[in-house]
Amino acid sequence: MQQRHISIIGAGLGGLCLAQGLKRAGIAFDVYERDPAPASRTQGYRLRIDADGQDALARCLPANLYALFRQSCSATRNVQFLDCDLEPTRGRPATSWRTSEIDHDPQPIPCDLSANRQTLREILLSGIEERVHFGKTFRQFEIVDEAAVHLQFEDGSHRNSSLLVGADGVHSMVRQQLVPTAQPVDTGALCIYGKTVATPELKEIAGATLCTGTSVIFANGFATILDPILFPEPLPAIAARLAPACRLSPVDDYLYWAFIGPRARLGISASTLPSAHHLMALIEDIVRHWHPRLRAVFAQGDAEALAIMPVRSSPPTIATWRRGPVTLLGDAIHTMSPAGGVGANTALRDAAALADQASTVQDLPQAVSRYESAMRKWAETAIRASENGAHRLFSEHHVQQPRPTQNRPRLNA
Repeated sequence: MQQRHISIIGAGLGGLCLAQGLKRAGIAFDVYERDPAPASRTQGYRLRIDADGQDALARCLPANLYALFRQSCSATRNVQFLDCDLEPTRGRPATSWRTSEIDHDPQPIPCDLSANRQTLREILLSGIEERVHFGKTFRQFEIVDEAAVHLQFEDGSHRNSSLLVGADGVHSMVRQQLVPTAQPVDTGALCIYGKTVATPELKEIAGATLCTGTSVIFANGFATILDPILFPEPLPAIAARLAPACRLSPVDDYLYWAFIGPRARLGISASTLPSAHHLMALIEDIVRHWHPRLRAVFAQGDAEALAIMPVRSSPPTIATWRRGPVTLLGDAIHTMSPAGGVGANTALRDAAALADQASTVQDLPQAVSRYESAMRKWAETAIRASENGAHRLFSEHHVQQPRPTQNRPRLNA
């Protein structure tokens, strides 16, 4: 078992979580990532880590890094549903969302945690840096036999492994070769996400309404999520106390926000995506009749941090492929709408399960087969939960008509 070597394509959250689990089990591995550096491109901000995600991280990370993860998060304890005037409205997020409201249950489920994506990635990289190779673009694989695979990279280098794991996201090169018919489809929805630094002045303007919990704003057939990410103390100080070998980048408190809905409802044509230069103007137009506190949050957003992406989804029935030394995890095989808040959590769950199987089952092909069978079941459930979340957020029942602007309170200068 100790002679096994597992190659992981993609240094996202799922790939790195698997790498940590393999390290913990004493299994040799290498991670190959095409990006030149961990922070070379924008990959989003706040992540909702649910009970499954927390359990997966606890199983894969060393105890001190898991403690660091928890201390670097904020708990999502209150979720409020508002209209564009900040008035309470009916509406529910996906059933997969968990808050402290359910803690009275006989078997309480831990409330979700809000993690900064880059911070979590830095934690997952800690201690395995020498096995993660950036600037390394995967080209193709060749199956040698049931327990051996040959990898080729764009720079001409090669690698032999016992198992190849495609953790390379929605545009997975591994999936394209292994199961080319399993491409995710464009749902017709978009997600625009960004953040606004939570300065004392902004906190005063936003008020307790927007700074004490997650807010779901139901608009005209789309929704906006706002979540305050307020760290208990500077991240480098937390790391120095709990895991001195882990270097966390400082991050200012911020309000995370995301607009999600069908293209037409966001006023974006089907053939194009706005450039980063035009996104701020687009958002200003979307919120021009919203409550002044909301407009202030978006107006002060970090223009360089804005991003827009199509919402893609895999079919609810996960594809199958021939048993062998190549498998997939995360978005590489089960892309899903962010509306359910379970995409990253499902990838982490995949990673922990594959690491567990590889470390406990002597026959590696059998271990992979067991992982794939279990993964398909929970991934299909997660995709349906995400579809449910999208329906709840975009439902015509939640269309809100803005009230006249003269009835809105003014902000103090």
